[in-house]
Amino acid sequence: MTSESDIEVRGEGLIALAASLRLARLGHRVTLVAADPSWRSRARRPLSGELPPVLEVPAAWRDLFGKSGRNMDAELARDGFTLTEAPPVLHRMEKETLALPTERAAQIAAVRTHWSPDVARIWSHLLDRADEAWQARRALGLEYPVAGALRGGDLPRALAGRHLTDGCDDLPALLRAVVGHLGPVAGGTRAGRGGTPLLADLAVPRVFGRWQLTRLDDGSATTLQPLLDALDRRLGARGVEVAAGPPRRPDLVIDTEPPRRRFGHDRPFLAPTVRLTRSPDTAPGGRRAERGVEHSVDHTPAGPVLHWSWSEQGQRATLTHDHTRPVRRPDLGRAIDSTAAWRRRPPLQWIRDDGAPVLAASPAAHGGPEPWAQLLTGALAAYLSHERLTGQDVSPHNRAVGADGRLRRH
Repeated sequence: MTSESDIEVRGEGLIALAASLRLARLGHRVTLVAADPSWRSRARRPLSGELPPVLEVPAAWRDLFGKSGRNMDAELARDGFTLTEAPPVLHRMEKETLALPTERAAQIAAVRTHWSPDVARIWSHLLDRADEAWQARRALGLEYPVAGALRGGDLPRALAGRHLTDGCDDLPALLRAVVGHLGPVAGGTRAGRGGTPLLADLAVPRVFGRWQLTRLDDGSATTLQPLLDALDRRLGARGVEVAAGPPRRPDLVIDTEPPRRRFGHDRPFLAPTVRLTRSPDTAPGGRRAERGVEHSVDHTPAGPVLHWSWSEQGQRATLTHDHTRPVRRPDLGRAIDSTAAWRRRPPLQWIRDDGAPVLAASPAAHGGPEPWAQLLTGALAAYLSHERLTGQDVSPHNRAVGADGRLRRH
């Protein structure tokens, strides 16, 4: 079969967007079946109204632009935007406050100054564990697909622990909360729960940084909508048809909708209650507020409450993710409240649907529901689909693959 195959991609989120762009660049005719694409500002629930205005793993976004034929920084600059480094996160618990820098050495120095060298050493060891967890997790559903059931014995030692806060007993209460509240924030759990794979989320900001989208003319921050708009334009440029209904009979289908299955003893993912408010852009005394994104986390006994605040078009916007009032989101899969629950998330697997092969690739898979993780799941879905249709492995781990994502000719 030639590379010019008809592919149907089902879904309204980032996985569908990422898979469609990559497959169109590889020469396939792609129809993206989405009645209400969430990446568009006119959607019923625009993705940019819920996504934090701070970007993690920008490499995943840059690679998607590159694999669709454009440079991300150039596209943003054309629209009047750029990426700048986001400031540290401010963590609060009762009367204690700590600004935790992104970079490792600065983070350890902040902990040493706030508490003691002994606490800094414990934190340093924990960061080492987080790095090991990230290296292990990225090979299981992020850089390589999990194509079948994961058994406990299949897991590397870095992911084999029972709980992400193992070894945190000697940390101060605020630092224990920083780690423990990764459960609700990244794993959709209740406060006090969370599987070891979530420890990787402590490493991600330090490995890739934290970035904000700012205007070139005045340096003010904004939501990620301009980034999503630029990707939406790439769909048109690459000839992807966005349709509300299915196309003619396709050669292959990628279904990014969540599998309809029971969770058994596992709990469904719990997402935060999201609220976006706007107020006059002034600080006490009439001073204009800072233009960068201010990110703070209130660690409460019932769970974390995250705030992002930024100046935009004469107003101060504040996005709140309240994990003390969680909302059931079965479409995001199992809550990762244990390592076993993460292991039981569905693999990227082939099924049959009316004769055409169907690849199930959703946020419920092992990659996870984080925005950058969904982009990487979309990439894996594209690689698997192209290989199924053509026999060509165009994943970046194949050294014969060029920068455009195609096999080099020898």
